Amino acid sequence: MKHLGTILKSIVALAMLAMLAGLPLAHAAGAVEYPANPVRIIIPYPPGGAGDLVARYVAARLTEKWGKAVVVENRPGGGTVIGATAVAQAAPDGYTLLYTANSHIINAHLMKLPYDPMNSFAPITTTARAPYLLLLNPSVPADNLAQFLAYAKANPGKVNFGVMGVGGLTYIAAAQLQAMTGIKMEMVVYKGAAPAMQGILGGETQAYYDTASTIMPYVKEGRLKAIGITGPTPDTDLPNVPQISKTVPGYEVMLWHGLFAPAGTPPAIVDKISRDVGDILNLPATHEKFSPLGLEPFPASPSEFAAYLKAEDASSARIIKEANIKLE
Repeated sequence: MKHLGTILKSIVALAMLAMLAGLPLAHAAGAVEYPANPVRIIIPYPPGGAGDLVARYVAARLTEKWGKAVVVENRPGGGTVIGATAVAQAAPDGYTLLYTANSHIINAHLMKLPYDPMNSFAPITTTARAPYLLLLNPSVPADNLAQFLAYAKANPGKVNFGVMGVGGLTYIAAAQLQAMTGIKMEMVVYKGAAPAMQGILGGETQAYYDTASTIMPYVKEGRLKAIGITGPTPDTDLPNVPQISKTVPGYEVMLWHGLFAPAGTPPAIVDKISRDVGDILNLPATHEKFSPLGLEPFPASPSEFAAYLKAEDASSARIIKEANIKLE
């Protein structure tokens, strides 16, 4: 009986050790079970734009991958502030996400916000990026960037540069070009891409930034001249258009899209979303989907995205201060 009691005690002890050992595994398994409910992605832009189309594509793919509905909700207004605020105030459980772009960082240096772009959110991943092309109206006597800069320097304040909104990315890009080259241009502010495009086509402005997918027909028809690209590599459809950085060393501006969760969202959930979105972005079908929009897939880990945001924030702050950009 004594031996039997010893054996029973040993069995109980082993069972308890097994249960204790299993606790962390059970906890980890619970984290991997995300999502257990539908997920909502808030996009602070109207329907129909490139960001909206990309967000809906990613949401549809995640729905297939997870077996749970991932829905996109448009909440435009306030220069993206309304949608971002909704996510900042949401429960940090991974079921409310934000899909936004450069303005998320830029806004903090132009207005008082009800949240902190850097600390009220957990960066998940970048999703897409695109450079801008520097465009000229054919009336401008310049066929390359060096000639344009020489013309602008010889005619200070006489070159009208079309931009989409005070403090928008095209405004920042134009201000940065001025600061780095010493030229002085007159910023003509439009409320959207369509009127800005009409402005340069009609000769109201002489220079303008836009993405390749938008301007390609006008360049091929000779209605616009493309003289430089803001990214680190040439555009595949316009391989003869050089990088602006070849003439202005250090100059680079990229439009980016990214996915965020509210601050405090468990890292396991953030990492899972990042990995799963990364898998989607690496699909050949994704490249085919993004290309007509002038975008390239741009996956990143949460830590890589955080470092990217820090650099973007510092750059935006410097340019806005140097150019004395203020909302009217």
